[in-house]
Amino acid sequence: MAPAGERWPPVYDADDLAREIKRITEDARLARDFFDWRLDRSVSSPDDICQGDVVLLESDVPVITQDGQPATIEHPEGVWMVIGNTCDFDRSILDARWTQLIPIMKAGKVGEVTQAELSAARRYTQARRFYVPPWSSLTEQEVHIADLLLPVAVDKRVLREPSVRRLSRHE
Repeated sequence: MAPAGERWPPVYDADDLAREIKRITEDARLARDFFDWRLDRSVSSPDDICQGDVVLLESDVPVITQDGQPATIEHPEGVWMVIGNTCDFDRSILDARWTQLIPIMKAGKVGEVTQAELSAARRYTQARRFYVPPWSSLTEQEVHIADLLLPVAVDKRVLREPSVRRLSRHE
């Protein structure tokens, strides 16, 4: 169990990590608690951006092609997960200007995605793609997958722009 005031318990070795991942992924509260990053709400502010937040940023995914040319992959949903370190948002722009996002894509509607695909994503059997629990009632009937093979570096200030909406926590 996690110590008081902490989200996750300490992990000391590979066996601890494997046991903790298994315990967390089998916990029925995972979807409900996934985005509740601060147990002490008195220290959070509406402007907090944190690792694991889901944001709406209308942009395609930039990539470099096999020819070394810049290109983009369509990302019509425009939904991303922040994977950059939470502490970097408190650092000066001179010290930590960039953060990272990964695209979250619809895998299909609940019932359309096979049980094998859903189980693989929920149990992290594919190291690069993982299941993202619903972040609102609007996404409960859809299955979403984040892809760690498509990280994007962004200036962290863009996440404070009015055109970017945080979807993962209620204001």
